[in-house]
Amino acid sequence: MPWSLLDIPLALPVYALVLFRLTGLMIAAPVFGSRAIPLRIRGAVVMTVAAMIFPLVRHQAPSDLTLPAALAAVVGELLVGLTIGLSLALLVTGAEVGGLMVSQQGGIALGEVFDPSQDQESTTVGQVYGITLMLLFLLAGGHRAAMAALLDTFEAVPLLRFQMDESVVVLFTELLTSAFILGIRIAAPALIALFLAGLAMGFLSRTMPQLNILSVGFTLRVLLALGVAGLALAQCEGLLLDAVWDTLAAVRESFGLDPGRLQLVH
Repeated sequence: MPWSLLDIPLALPVYALVLFRLTGLMIAAPVFGSRAIPLRIRGAVVMTVAAMIFPLVRHQAPSDLTLPAALAAVVGELLVGLTIGLSLALLVTGAEVGGLMVSQQGGIALGEVFDPSQDQESTTVGQVYGITLMLLFLLAGGHRAAMAALLDTFEAVPLLRFQMDESVVVLFTELLTSAFILGIRIAAPALIALFLAGLAMGFLSRTMPQLNILSVGFTLRVLLALGVAGLALAQCEGLLLDAVWDTLAAVRESFGLDPGRLQLVH
């Protein structure tokens, strides 16, 4: 049916609800919420996508919905997008934690650098791990899968129907555990190598007291940490991709969506 000016006041409440659900994803999700993308561009993308979606979900809202009532319910819609975005952001945090452990054990954490994408200081190894994960996320189509999951939530969780329950708490608890395990698994080869190097240098300091183990050992630990971390990261493609798809599957299950549809996006 053709639109008229009289339809605009009725469409604005639904548009506001859809806009805030998309905004939650754009705020927290990797790549979508990157500070490298200007805020005006992200805002334009959100408003454009919301304009394409809200005619399809307009029937979910009551016909007498007003704009003040919609604005009072935007918190729930925002939480839907934030849940998906924060779930994926935990993966990047887990990778950066793995880099932090390697940096601290290898003596590289003393030279922290500013990360403009996160607006905070982080270690060089942590940045490399995080950037690698985000590149694999893009190459594997994780951004499309994340957007598909958000669009599917309109079927499982219609507008004005979201309720914070234990499934969201369980989701974040499991993802926090998985992110920490991911960081340990990424950092494990370098940590094991540094542990063995520490044992070897301890034996050398006992057998050769004249050797200045502090000055020699510091350089060796840095070189060993960077070398083993780089070699291990080159073999972590499957591990990182599995973590991305497991996270997306867990998010879909928490909203009552079929995780098998990820195969189509994958």
